[in-house]
Amino acid sequence: MPHPYGPARPRRAVNRQLGALLTAEAISMLGSRITFVAIPWLVLTTQDSALLAGLAGLAEMLPYVLAGLLGGPIVDRVGPRPTAVAADTASVLAVAGIPLLGCLEGVSLGALLALIALAGALRGFGDAAKRALLPRTIAAAGLSTERGTALYDGVCRASTLLGLPLAGVLIAAFGAETVLLFDAFSFAASALVIVTTVRVGRPDAAAVAECEEQGYAGALRDGFRYVSSDRLILGVMSMLFVTNMFDQAFATVFVPVWVRQGPHGPAALGVIGTAFGLGAVAGNIIYTLLAPRLPRRRTLAICFFLGGPAQLLALALTDRVWMVLTVAALAGALMSTVNPILMTAVYRRIPTRLHGRVISVLIAVSWAGIPFGGVVGGWATDLLGLRNAALAAAIGYLTVTVAPFLFPAWRELDEHPQRDTRPAIATA
Repeated sequence: MPHPYGPARPRRAVNRQLGALLTAEAISMLGSRITFVAIPWLVLTTQDSALLAGLAGLAEMLPYVLAGLLGGPIVDRVGPRPTAVAADTASVLAVAGIPLLGCLEGVSLGALLALIALAGALRGFGDAAKRALLPRTIAAAGLSTERGTALYDGVCRASTLLGLPLAGVLIAAFGAETVLLFDAFSFAASALVIVTTVRVGRPDAAAVAECEEQGYAGALRDGFRYVSSDRLILGVMSMLFVTNMFDQAFATVFVPVWVRQGPHGPAALGVIGTAFGLGAVAGNIIYTLLAPRLPRRRTLAICFFLGGPAQLLALALTDRVWMVLTVAALAGALMSTVNPILMTAVYRRIPTRLHGRVISVLIAVSWAGIPFGGVVGGWATDLLGLRNAALAAAIGYLTVTVAPFLFPAWRELDEHPQRDTRPAIATA
């Protein structure tokens, strides 16, 4: 009798595939974290404007969100593995072109922003594909969804922990243009690891048949239709839309302005991120061990409400660096629970054949606030000053993160869907 989720494979082989996917994501994310710091700093120091630094974030993140949304039907039809490899390969050229273009004399800011936008779009396609590839790889490895998503989030947190301070050191030593080449290399390494090691994630027959029958527009509508019928997913998207906007303002505007107004050089750009990352890695280890025994809704609600706005309040209310870093570490520990809980709920609720379409809509709407976060943060900082802008963002954060305490739809986080939504494992 054939294995119900694809051909049986040795556990060591499928665990190696999960390890390879996590390694590829760690390498790619490490490079992206460096770029996340380098691009706003490059614009801030050359243009002397917090608003233009926020505009650089908009130029990268708006195409990222749109590409992730529009790529959902492509991921379902082509398969997440081939899509991820193709997007990472193209990203090598786009990201490497940013510093090369910057070396040319007479190149306008508009041309540089256009190339940043292309790099953001390609990264959006790649990330959408990898998020659809993740549950298939977790299922092949025989892990629970909670443990698998916690491991993935731990890798992301560790990459942030290493990437942000590394970005500050490299920018101080070599300049923002040079360090962008590291990100280009990271995409090449990620594509190589996936194409040589990961075997799951080829096109799903049911998804291909649906996409061919419906056409691209119909498949995209299918994703929106599913999302609009699920109250919990609608609540998740609405809350993340707002909180992601505030997080982007914090990372791309508030922190660089805080560094520039203080006595530290660009090497200090990553210190808050490092403190947050240390707390997040420690919290992730604890949550990975305790996840099956914790109530998901209550854990998410408390940790998001307390951890989300904490760093904003610290920048608004104190000048003491040690206090800001302490708050960042505590916030990281609390926030380390949020992504695994939400990812577990999403992967369990959505049928496999719809993963690309539905997850892309979910991520696109959730991240739609990010492109505007830097612009709004820069405008508020120029108008109100750093402290008042950070305080306003913290108040907004607190307002929206009260939702899991109040609305009944969030109780479904603690429920297990009756249908079997485990991915069918397609192997090479």
